[in-house]
Amino acid sequence: MRQITSGDFVGFMLFVGQIGAGKKDSAHSFANAVLCESGDGEPCQMCASCKLVESGSHPDLIQLGGAGTIKIAEIRELQKKLYLKPYRAEHKVAIIEDAQMMTEESANALLKILEEPPENSVIILTAPDKTMLPETVVSRSQVVSFGASADSIKVFDAEISEDALIILNGQKSLPERFFAVHKYATDRKTASDLLDCLETNFRKSLLSGDSEGSDIKTLELIQKSREYLKSNLVGKFVLENLVLNMR
Repeated sequence: MRQITSGDFVGFMLFVGQIGAGKKDSAHSFANAVLCESGDGEPCQMCASCKLVESGSHPDLIQLGGAGTIKIAEIRELQKKLYLKPYRAEHKVAIIEDAQMMTEESANALLKILEEPPENSVIILTAPDKTMLPETVVSRSQVVSFGASADSIKVFDAEISEDALIILNGQKSLPERFFAVHKYATDRKTASDLLDCLETNFRKSLLSGDSEGSDIKTLELIQKSREYLKSNLVGKFVLENLVLNMR
């Protein structure tokens, strides 16, 4: 991490990649390196700052997200903390995991921070794809991609995109929506691809204002479905449960 050694690094970064791509671990490693007292560009894991980071108690490391909806109150609290001087390091570092879970109000509040960034602050967002965040936020960030989708944009074919729209459409009948999800219940990889497509389509609709009666809870349901898949629940059950709870 030569840019840390030289002090030549941007104050706002967006790490994107699908689950398991390493974006969250990399965000934490970068934050640790910024806060490390060695100044070598890599966490030494021996200094007091590294030990505080490891224990989750470093006063200059702020972490939020990763547990559902990110509310505006959390972003406002982040803003207050970032405008305070660093306690023991030269910078304050904030990591916002699963930034796509920000509400519209939260994203707007974050944008205000980015428009007038606090001195000596570093903000790192993580998300599966940059298209899940407002362009006004993405355009102010340095995007770092992880995993196979090197350009950070995952392209879905016409069939899965059409099925995703059917599933997200509350006006469609339950049998129609079940028929659509059953196509992707053959294995966890296929089910996971459908969840990615659902989240991408829903987020685009939400940000464009095209969704009628949409609720941020739909994103939470999709995230919870991913957790169910990771815990080895049967794909058919996971997807049917998602449709039933989206009604």
